[in-house]
Amino acid sequence: PLLARLIRNRDIILEEDIGKYLYGTKENMYSPYLLKDMEKAVSILEEKIAGNKKIRIISDYDVDGVISNYVLFRGLQEIGANVDYEIPDRINDGYGINERMVRKAKEDGIDTILTCDNGIAAVNQVALAKENGLTVIITDHHDVPFIMQDEVKVEQLPNADAIVNPKQAECRYPFEKICGATVAYKLIQALYEKRGLEHDFYLEYLAIATVCDVVDLTDENRIIVKE
Repeated sequence: PLLARLIRNRDIILEEDIGKYLYGTKENMYSPYLLKDMEKAVSILEEKIAGNKKIRIISDYDVDGVISNYVLFRGLQEIGANVDYEIPDRINDGYGINERMVRKAKEDGIDTILTCDNGIAAVNQVALAKENGLTVIITDHHDVPFIMQDEVKVEQLPNADAIVNPKQAECRYPFEKICGATVAYKLIQALYEKRGLEHDFYLEYLAIATVCDVVDLTDENRIIVKE
């Protein structure tokens, strides 16, 4: 009775969804290529890795952000990328990427900024990066900023080279409530599958990020934590 109540309270109604909630496994997880701009992001990173271009990951400072950073850093490092990272200081920097970080990346000879668990609202910061000739890839899971025009939502997206975020209106990913670390993992998964490499060793980290970011324990999130 308790489990039945939990299922109903989570609006899990269809038989297929009940089955996934109770018995879902890694086989029920979705292809990373369902995420908008995933092909584009993979293509850019493949080119940067081949050219030994300097890539800098910029995350948030919370658990989800730090784990997102770790997943990207370890994943890219293991396939030979020239990669480093920066985690913002909670007091001095605040949330996510800022203009100081962009200028520092330029000074350090960085070619590409890769965000995780932040960036979807960084319109000015991305504009500054583009003015300085940097490539920018955003991976995020936060709500997309928008304005209303004639009672229609118009997304206000940064001018990045690729934006991977399941909450974009044009994204066809079936489950938009994954945490930032899972979005980052999907990028590594896509890169690794292209090379025929294993990528399952991140699941325990994704489980920590999923729980700590307090996202809904349904669908893929529940599978990650269960696995």
